[in-house]
Amino acid sequence: MKVRNYHRVETRNAFHHEDCIGCTVRVGISVEDGATQLAMRILEIDPEGYSPKRKKPHEQAIYVAKGNGVVEAAGKSVPLGKDDIVFLPRDQEYQFRNSGNETLTLVITIPQEE
Repeated sequence: MKVRNYHRVETRNAFHHEDCIGCTVRVGISVEDGATQLAMRILEIDPEGYSPKRKKPHEQAIYVAKGNGVVEAAGKSVPLGKDDIVFLPRDQEYQFRNSGNETLTLVITIPQEE
């Protein structure tokens, strides 16, 4: 078992060489922690910021821990707020945008990358 406080997890630039503004990530759980099947990322998007448009070959489960935003996927734009849960199926293009005045914080669970 491993327990650590979110605020003690290092913040990194979330995306390199991709079209995004104001995104950082904290790697909450990874192979370095002994995880063999899943990983957890905490994505933080500044006010007026957004993630790149992406498509992943795996499913994703996302929990909105803080803030307000919008997820754009499958031709829809859906507002998000604290405590909302998002499921993104594999191979679906998506993008997150912060629509509020505070950091949009998303907890993302994905398969462990090998």
